[in-house]
Amino acid sequence: MLPNFICPGAQKSATTTLYNLLRQHPDVYLSDVKELHFFDNEQKYLKGISWYEKEFFSEVKGKKVIGDITPIYMYLDNIPQRIYNSLGKNIKFIFMLRNPIDRAYSHYWMSYRRGYEKESFEKAIELEKDRIRIGNFGKINFSYVERGFYSNQIKRYIKYFPKKNMKFIIFEDFIKKIPKIMKEIFSFLEVDSNISINYNIRGNPAKMPKSIKLRDFIQKPPTLVKKTAKLLIQNKKLRQKAIQAIENINYRKFKKLDLKLETRYKLLKIYEEDIKKLENVINKDLNLWFK
Repeated sequence: MLPNFICPGAQKSATTTLYNLLRQHPDVYLSDVKELHFFDNEQKYLKGISWYEKEFFSEVKGKKVIGDITPIYMYLDNIPQRIYNSLGKNIKFIFMLRNPIDRAYSHYWMSYRRGYEKESFEKAIELEKDRIRIGNFGKINFSYVERGFYSNQIKRYIKYFPKKNMKFIIFEDFIKKIPKIMKEIFSFLEVDSNISINYNIRGNPAKMPKSIKLRDFIQKPPTLVKKTAKLLIQNKKLRQKAIQAIENINYRKFKKLDLKLETRYKLLKIYEEDIKKLENVINKDLNLWFK
């Protein structure tokens, strides 16, 4: 079985909360790994659609809805065509859209906590265009402002898929009315919208690694370590739990600074035209992003 719905982003827009809520529905299947990165990762993509199915969806049994929630899919321009070529035109999409200014600032702090960002936010957005030209690492981790131009990103999907198969969720509405909007999402996915769901959950808490080296070792262990771990813990789910336990020990809570008002006004001018274009693309009033 292959996915019949995808949430391509936007990043830092409650996609983890969406993932945790959707997983509770008995007719919805999402992999234990939230972000699958099949369509954006060249090594994975070249393994083919059969590998994708076997690696992430081999345990699907009797589910009506099968999904892939990978936020970077919305940002990269070649992804819509890859999805179309692999999964066809009838797949459904859920777009989670956050005020691009707040999204950019949240992205910045994520890169900072990961140890990638050393500059102030103001300096980082000044350097952004040069940084993202350097290579894939910069494009993924330093694209704070660029990822917020949603209108063209969504238009790339409309080029390949019917708009009736797209659900646009505004982050600021979602976090205020989660139960109501989840019912809308369940209806959109054509599953029972009256199912009992635990809404008392948290998304990604702000945290920072105590040791960057340990964090990097856990995320990209040497081949010998990976092979040894597989021999010692053969069950994939148990290995993931063990890794998560080690990661939890290595992290501490972190509180970000408030965004400077002058920076917010500067970014609003940058995004103003695109927000107005987006309103027409998704047929929604986005006046709350101008406040």
